[in-house]
Amino acid sequence: MHSSSNENILITAATVTAELSKVKKIAKEMSIAVMNAKAISHRAGEAALGFRPITDFIDEMAQEVMQLVIKISKEAFQLSRMAVERTHLMKTEEQYRRVLSAAKDAQNIDSLKPALKKIHQLYLNCQETLQKDIIHLDQLLDDIQSSTKGSQVLSTTSRVEASRARGFSASLEVVAENLERATDKIRNHVKSSHDKLDSVLEIMKREHAR
Repeated sequence: MHSSSNENILITAATVTAELSKVKKIAKEMSIAVMNAKAISHRAGEAALGFRPITDFIDEMAQEVMQLVIKISKEAFQLSRMAVERTHLMKTEEQYRRVLSAAKDAQNIDSLKPALKKIHQLYLNCQETLQKDIIHLDQLLDDIQSSTKGSQVLSTTSRVEASRARGFSASLEVVAENLERATDKIRNHVKSSHDKLDSVLEIMKREHAR
């Protein structure tokens, strides 16, 4: 049976949760920074009119990322629970097989076979659910990447609009730089989570092929 992938799933779920915690923190910082940027653009008046829609977009992006993080964190927790359930079923099936092997000549030993068959089917169902959950998690991580996809263009636009804000240009340019830095960090954390999940899927596929 496949104890190594069970351990990897538990480690991966914990790693993804940790990575997403960092993503959520960055998104929160972005949201706070946007509030400051809105205040600056308001003081700048007409000179920063083009910057205001940008701050709205950044705020929406930060909020969307935080909502996705909450959703993915719940899924990662569920993944951990399924991995624990898979381990339990795996060990139970192994125990049944040992008993059947050791007492194969005992009276009524065949009465254990239906129970073993049921446990094995539960294990297979759990295996299938785990694979689907991992793929779904991967898709949700893609959603975060999609949410930040336009950040580079947005950062460039932010710099252009900031340069037009005269005395407030320097403050608004910092917002543009922080946006680019923050979204790069988010994408790196998400990529790390992607890589971990893909690695677990590969392990599960190899074990299933044996």
